[in-house]
Amino acid sequence: MELGMFEVKETTITHADGHISISKAPKVTGKGQIYFINKFKSPALSKAASE
Repeated sequence: MELGMFEVKETTITHADGHISISKAPKVTGKGQIYFINKFKSPALSKAASE
């Protein structure tokens, strides 16, 4: 969480009987997407792309 790669998205849900609940879901930020793409891409792909 400290690196800013994830954020928690909160969504409010109003039910038919009138009570409200909050749903929380983790989301990957743009910074997190770049980090994971660079972490998991294979060296062969990056070598072929640079040629």
